[in-house]
Amino acid sequence: MLAELADARAADTVDTLLLEGIGTPETFPGWVGDSEAELRLYDDALVVLPVRGDAEKVPYPFIRGVGTDPSGYRISVDIAGRSPLVLHRLATRTTEFVDLLGARHRATSGRTVAFLGALLPGLGPIALRSVADLLRDGLAGSRADVDAVDPTVWPALAAIALPERAPALPAFDRLGATWLGFKQVSSVERAAEGVQPWRDPAITPDLGNHNASAGSFGGGFGGMLGAAMVSGGPPTALGFDGPFGTYGTVLAYQMLGLTGGNFGGTRTMLPRADVTRGRLTPAHTDLAALRASGEAPTVLAFALCLTPSGMLAYEVLNEGDHATYVYRAGGPDGVAALNRALDLLGFRVEGIYADADSAASRYRKAAQRLPALRLLREAFVGRVVHTDGWAARLAEMLGS
Repeated sequence: MLAELADARAADTVDTLLLEGIGTPETFPGWVGDSEAELRLYDDALVVLPVRGDAEKVPYPFIRGVGTDPSGYRISVDIAGRSPLVLHRLATRTTEFVDLLGARHRATSGRTVAFLGALLPGLGPIALRSVADLLRDGLAGSRADVDAVDPTVWPALAAIALPERAPALPAFDRLGATWLGFKQVSSVERAAEGVQPWRDPAITPDLGNHNASAGSFGGGFGGMLGAAMVSGGPPTALGFDGPFGTYGTVLAYQMLGLTGGNFGGTRTMLPRADVTRGRLTPAHTDLAALRASGEAPTVLAFALCLTPSGMLAYEVLNEGDHATYVYRAGGPDGVAALNRALDLLGFRVEGIYADADSAASRYRKAAQRLPALRLLREAFVGRVVHTDGWAARLAEMLGS
């Protein structure tokens, strides 16, 4: 019962505080500080759910390193913008956790490189790696930095915008400094599928018929007994010590009624179990599914614009049902903080402007307990819907 309650609490916490990552998480029991916690490794983030205290989500691009103390059982996760996260008491699963965390951190970087490589096939490997470092999953890179790598990269990436969103980036360029980013929003990890039947060359094809013909002595136990009598003479004793060679044990069980056959036993010998091994399609990462176009893109493309007055505009480029959001950022440091807050929410922005004061609001607890959502709600100025006059209304809200 306690285990079921703990599972229900963890599921409710993840849903209520908007902490869910993408993919199916691997779960580990452990401790954070002086509190027992459930540690979840999603495809894109580490989520810590302590029994006491606030839950926390750490997207992998924010992790700068993972190490252990001399004992090997105390894990320190170095995170950009905050003190290290110390995890311990994972017992025998400590190494497994560290290895899987490192593997998923590297896999996130690998997916970013693969996605950008498909969009920029003419870019060399060194330049591609530099662009991927600037545009890590969920983190926006400035146009100035991207242009410093190759001035043709920005126009190529901007071309991913939907036709109705295409005017956003030129408008942003006129209003202030611009950033571009990509966030994976759906898992592309594929489970193993299909099975390949297992074959044993020592077994005849007819596995289901143990009474089939077995040479001139016939099938079943009668055939075995006849062959034994011809080769060794008539039996003089029965049981485990009888002169039946390899058939002595079988005969003893036969007489006890534990097998079927000529002695009228109550049980019938069954065919060998159908053992299956291997998979036709092993578990893998479907990199071809990483796309920012089509009806259901797995990657969200977004842009940011910081005006001289310190206002920040956020725009989704490849989905049509999003308005333009405006926040008070102050400066580049504020841009980084708001970008990180959006990433921690998985870029789910409905909780930013929705009611969070009434008991009927599903965002009430998140607004009270989640620092990232509080930051975005406090900085939120308004939103501009994409209708006629969008550019003029946006410029007015930005104070430009």
